Amino acid sequence: MKRSSFSLVLLSFSLTLLVVLWSSANINWGKKHYQSIIKSDGRGYYAHLPALFIYNDLNFQFFDSLDGRKYYDENLYYEYRSIIDGDTVNKYYAGTAIPMMPFFLMAHGLSRMSETQPSDGYSKYYQISINIAAIVFLALTLWVMIMILRMHSVRESIIALSIPLIVFGTNWFYYVVAEPAMSHPYSVFFISLLALMSMKWNREVEEKKRTGYLLLFALTLGLITVIRPLNGISGLFLLVFSKDPEDFWTKLRSMLMKPRVILTAVVLFVLPLTFQFSIYKVQTGNWWVYSYGEEGFDFLHPQIINILFSYKKGLFLYTPLLLIALFGMRQLWLRNKWESALIAGYLILITYLFASWWNWQYGGSFSSRVYLDYFVLFIIPLGLFLNELKRRLFKWVTIAVVVLLALFCQFQTYQYRYGVIHWEDMNKETYWDAFLNIDFITEKKAFP
Repeated sequence: MKRSSFSLVLLSFSLTLLVVLWSSANINWGKKHYQSIIKSDGRGYYAHLPALFIYNDLNFQFFDSLDGRKYYDENLYYEYRSIIDGDTVNKYYAGTAIPMMPFFLMAHGLSRMSETQPSDGYSKYYQISINIAAIVFLALTLWVMIMILRMHSVRESIIALSIPLIVFGTNWFYYVVAEPAMSHPYSVFFISLLALMSMKWNREVEEKKRTGYLLLFALTLGLITVIRPLNGISGLFLLVFSKDPEDFWTKLRSMLMKPRVILTAVVLFVLPLTFQFSIYKVQTGNWWVYSYGEEGFDFLHPQIINILFSYKKGLFLYTPLLLIALFGMRQLWLRNKWESALIAGYLILITYLFASWWNWQYGGSFSSRVYLDYFVLFIIPLGLFLNELKRRLFKWVTIAVVVLLALFCQFQTYQYRYGVIHWEDMNKETYWDAFLNIDFITEKKAFP
């Protein structure tokens, strides 16, 4: 990479992070606003950390004194506990707590030294640390995406444009700034890293390096699975990012001839899962329980049109930039028909699975939040689409359109924070009533 080109990418990367950092500090860190950083499902993911390191209470009885009294807020109160055969468990998987852990421990140390902030797991330093964690993982994910775009021969100027587009033109910005305790800011990093390791494994000719990529792939896949088990299907990335069928099967056969490597990979994959299994064992005496009760999948009635286009949560309605990104599948097809077909097939597969969940809206959320985990599959065609624009007029019109779509997404994000776009009850009438509605700006009551 030329120094001038690298400088452009680095500038875009740095400015994007600075805007996210400034937005987080401005929205969350002053007065008592920090109390709403860890909320909703994120309250359950995060609770494993104080349970383990402060209260030694994996049945989460501290919830009653903290969430129920000390930090009670009717807008933020969220019961994340489930009862399984008389035992209390956390409904949410423990994997998200793993990447949060270093930030939590630093906050715990600062709180213990502080004379004003209690070391109870929910005071100011803890909450801000989780916001910082999401920003750090945003930075790591963007850097991985930069490497992936370079591997697809996308020009540095287009990479520099793609970085802020994928952040500010989607719901990624919202989940880093407003709901950083959710699993998505961490899942998108590990899934992007898995994609990078898959590409390197498939392209590497040196056996020793390929083994290293495979072992890192296995460990990363284990982390992905313990954060959100459904995302374990991203193990297919090893095939998705292969050069061609013959090359993939040749490398796979070579790998299977090394049982010691396979055994090590299996151990690395299982290692993160033992974190969750051990917690269930302490809580219930069983290595595994299903904490979601009667919630599950309805594979016979997937809500595919709704999850993609509905007024309630439609992915392409609230984040239209992602639809534009798919135009780049043509460029990917011209470069590598095998990879293009497999990425398209994988997107169809996850759409079917996401749309089959009993609550395809996924509760209170902006756009369809589950797709955030797989933004690496959108930034590749987005980068290629912008990279291949040739005709000068069409190129600048297209760039203007995608920038406007990013600004529109930011406007809708602002509306969502202020409740103009409702967290659950949107329909055709309420959407068009809210469309470009700026009346709320004079009102100062933001959605917590």
